[in-house]
Amino acid sequence: MTTTSPKLGTLRFALLAAPLLVAACRTSQPAPAGLSNHWSVDSVPERIAQHFTGYRRDRNGEYIDYQYEKKKHISLTLRRHFMNNDPDSPFEPEDPSRTGRRPDHSVLPDPIYYINAEGVATGIVLVGTSGAFVPIPVDSLIATTFGGWGEFWDGITGTFTGGGEAEAEKPVGTSKFKVKNR
Repeated sequence: MTTTSPKLGTLRFALLAAPLLVAACRTSQPAPAGLSNHWSVDSVPERIAQHFTGYRRDRNGEYIDYQYEKKKHISLTLRRHFMNNDPDSPFEPEDPSRTGRRPDHSVLPDPIYYINAEGVATGIVLVGTSGAFVPIPVDSLIATTFGGWGEFWDGITGTFTGGGEAEAEKPVGTSKFKVKNR
């Protein structure tokens, strides 16, 4: 028969009771849609995503579009610094890819677009820690997980019916337009 010391019993009780107390702490009702309540536990996932990725739903729209714009900015910066090519310069030719529509978000038509520089940087870090180069495109995986599965599978099957290029072929009807200040 084993006996436990009173200190060990108290420690076990504290470890079991702490998650229950933390889960029970709530200062308000869930925030209505569109409003963020900093003191509510419902705001924690949004604040974590904002901290680690810089993404804010109220300012940036859908995450798949946000990560595409982020990839474009990284590519432009690398292009300016390493290739000495600035498309904003009046002495450089016009670059149609800067004003083109977002391509479908999938790994197969263009793996370099899907992996991008952040995935390569993650692979370099993994070489230092494990010895294997495995590029992990974190932003692309997040965008695929939260709303990009349709475009991802369309890219794999070759149908391309979702997202970027396919939607550009169907213009918005005039019934969707709104007159400002009316």
